[in-house]
Amino acid sequence: MENRSPTLEGHIKRLAGKLRVKGEEKNASSLEKLLDSSQDEIALVPSRLTISKPAISWGEKLTKVVRPPVDRETGNVLAEIFFPDGRKEKPIFDNSFESAIDSMLAEWQHAELLRQNGISSALSCLLYGAPGTGKTKTAYFIAEKLNLPVVVAKLDGLISSFLGTTARNIASLFDFSNRYHCILLLDEFDAIAKVRDDPHELGEIKRVVNTLLQCIDNRLNKGFTIAITNHEKLLDSAIWRRFDTKIHIPKPTSDVRKKLIESFSATMINETEIALLTWLTVGYTGSDIESLCNFIKRQNVLMGKKINIIENLKRYVYLNDGVLNESMKEILMLDNELMAYYLFNNSEGMFNQEKLAVLFSRDKSTISRWLSKNRG
Repeated sequence: MENRSPTLEGHIKRLAGKLRVKGEEKNASSLEKLLDSSQDEIALVPSRLTISKPAISWGEKLTKVVRPPVDRETGNVLAEIFFPDGRKEKPIFDNSFESAIDSMLAEWQHAELLRQNGISSALSCLLYGAPGTGKTKTAYFIAEKLNLPVVVAKLDGLISSFLGTTARNIASLFDFSNRYHCILLLDEFDAIAKVRDDPHELGEIKRVVNTLLQCIDNRLNKGFTIAITNHEKLLDSAIWRRFDTKIHIPKPTSDVRKKLIESFSATMINETEIALLTWLTVGYTGSDIESLCNFIKRQNVLMGKKINIIENLKRYVYLNDGVLNESMKEILMLDNELMAYYLFNNSEGMFNQEKLAVLFSRDKSTISRWLSKNRG
């Protein structure tokens, strides 16, 4: 019914009629409802909607009726399938890094054109970096731009305690992905791509990695592959050579942290508060910043009013120990007078008396008295 035609509709109508003659009213009605509902769906499609062409033309189209592969012995699902929905936002990075991502994306978007001109394109990418830096978001954004579904490997289904089963499951996953238009996403990649001479691993890991290498080689000209890891040093050296593009996702710079805070906090904090959060969150990942902004928003909503940002951050320190670096933690644990003095003298002019008055919800004369009291 996805590619319906008058001939197909005629067959379905005749089948429904014969079922009704045989007394199978329920089945006949189901077929007629299928025709009606499909017609409704077509009527709802905007007439000017243009579906972008897939970046690759080889393989079959992956639809929502296709079931993911499973472990033959246990029935465990080996992958989840996600379809583009137009709602994936572009991750926030600095300009130079964003330009590099755009360059790779342009090559993937024109992979078929390169292929037609006898030029091989880089169809595999390894994303690595600290947890929470946006690796998975980047992968889904790439899939959205290519208008391709994502086949996401499920580690709990792939990895088995039975000898040889993990390697077989990996082969099944790649066979499935090679058949369809899709991006194969291997998250937590280090779980199946560890160094083969690791003395703490059994011989099974060698079989798994060897199978993985063969599968990646076989997929090079059949579709896009993205692998993600937080522990790149655990990867076997041969794995690194299999990926055409290797991208380290960095922790956000000051400018990027500011953009992230503005994005996550909406209108609940002002420019001076944004500047303070940007200054305090050195070493934070995008995920850390999102958690901090959500904490501030939750506190404001629960209290029914906007809480002073300094008091909010002091609570955050105790409830999220280990996230802030030690120097920033020590600053927030000072009493307000000493903290104001520290910010005034150690922020390279970022926080003058007027801004400190905003941060501490005090008038400028009070701030001036605090600074005079602690001078020296």
